[in-house]
Amino acid sequence: MSGRFGRFILLFFFGVVGCAQPKYERVDPAPRSDPAQTQNLSNCAVTFQELEYCLLWAWEKLPTSSEQGVLIFKVVRPSLLDGSAIPVDLESVIPNVVLWMPSMGHGSTPTKTVRVDTGSFRTSDVFFIMPGQWEIKFQFKSGDEVVDESIVPLSI
Repeated sequence: MSGRFGRFILLFFFGVVGCAQPKYERVDPAPRSDPAQTQNLSNCAVTFQELEYCLLWAWEKLPTSSEQGVLIFKVVRPSLLDGSAIPVDLESVIPNVVLWMPSMGHGSTPTKTVRVDTGSFRTSDVFFIMPGQWEIKFQFKSGDEVVDESIVPLSI
């Protein structure tokens, strides 16, 4: 009997412990906000002086010596309320990306930029034709005129 009684006590103990109040982690069902939406823009790396915009960019596909790359970027402005990033709906200017090698005085093949969403863009055909010091020129154009430009140095 003591064997059955011992098993009963053991099962009773695990049954009581197993039914204890579970401690669930709180899961927020709301989607997480885009970092560009909540980021304070006081330290924006790519700024435009005339238009007072900030540009947040990243590689979607890194270019290689044999394949073209793709970069994505978001154009934002600081909120007057708290300085957080607000996507800019570009109506009067068109974003343009130019790959330039200042030491050689020439650029690479033209890139193609398309609008993905409000303030969000994808630039394809990013190809650096040789290693060295390059610049990615993020421009805003009105017709053929460059209205504002910001340059990001890049070593390939």
